[in-house]
Amino acid sequence: MPVRAGAAHTRGVRAPSAPAPLTRGLDPQTRRIVAIVVAGSAIGWWPAFTLGVYGVIFFEQHLALWAAATSAFLALILAGGTPVRRHVSTYALLVPTAWLVLLWLLPVTNSGPAHFVLFWSGVVITLLGIPALAAFMIRLLIPATEHLSRRQGLMAVGVVLAVMASAYLLGTQHPHMLSCDDFRISGNFAPSDCNPGVDAETP
Repeated sequence: MPVRAGAAHTRGVRAPSAPAPLTRGLDPQTRRIVAIVVAGSAIGWWPAFTLGVYGVIFFEQHLALWAAATSAFLALILAGGTPVRRHVSTYALLVPTAWLVLLWLLPVTNSGPAHFVLFWSGVVITLLGIPALAAFMIRLLIPATEHLSRRQGLMAVGVVLAVMASAYLLGTQHPHMLSCDDFRISGNFAPSDCNPGVDAETP
């Protein structure tokens, strides 16, 4: 039988297979850990970075945590019923609200013991609360995530804290990586110690 012009004989020859996706072969538990770590790090790096750059955490980051935690608390209480109300951990979502109440009760000041307590309590609550809330949402959305072992949970927490610590260190070293214009173009206030940059000399 004549072979048509341009036809290739492919009998017995296997076509090259596509490369396996990165997630192929991962067990469900590993997928859940990766999801928690990515979510916590993606949200937690920014307040850690701003703390390194400016020495403060922006008020919108405090309020973003408060809004998310409060909405999660109200939804759990209203939809979950009595079993949810009996869990002490549910009321941990009210910690940002308690901090805001304390902030409202104490006088606004830039120095003194009250400022010290409010500042550092806000830093701790935000830096730990934002990734913790992200992990909480992952546990709600992905089935069986609550069955992670203690070792796996500590590993996830350690990775997120390592990323946040690295983001803080990168923030302290911003003059070596970012110029004043980088901050301004992105809509942020240029810190006092920012790098003005070196203009290229034209011949």
